[in-house]
Amino acid sequence: MTISEALKEARRRDAVELEWLGTTTQGRPDFAAAELLDRQGIPSCHVWRVPEGDVPPYLSATQALRRWQDGACAMCSARPNRLLVDHCHRSGLIRGLLCTSCNTAEGLQDAPSFAAYRSRPPAVLLGMEEQYGSAWDGFAQTSTDRAERNAARVDAAEALFRGITNRFGLGEK
Repeated sequence: MTISEALKEARRRDAVELEWLGTTTQGRPDFAAAELLDRQGIPSCHVWRVPEGDVPPYLSATQALRRWQDGACAMCSARPNRLLVDHCHRSGLIRGLLCTSCNTAEGLQDAPSFAAYRSRPPAVLLGMEEQYGSAWDGFAQTSTDRAERNAARVDAAEALFRGITNRFGLGEK
């Protein structure tokens, strides 16, 4: 492929993405408005407009999320320098892109907004499914092996966290 052909293909893909996204990235709540939504148990992404039509076939779920989220955290609408790829540790599926604070809190909180986020994350809103990681991470195994391995890791992490919270008197009373 020549440079001219590559540029033409890049422009075509940009046009396809712009058509797919439409105006869905406009009019989103800012951080302050997202805080009010959080108090009502609603993650920010649940009030964003979802693009109509299919995700362009050349985009992975992560790429589609990056385009649609447009630099905004799915929970709080903050626009940090970078967003982290959030994923379910039991299934290995990518859920969405979160700021560092929300990604950390998501793993430690059962607040209604986080429960709502986990039940309908951005990847589900876009109708996408993608495994987090690579074959080197073990995600290329069968879904049963993967689920058992991830459940064991989650159980170990929960036990460790319980031990830490009990040690400092932060456990359930």
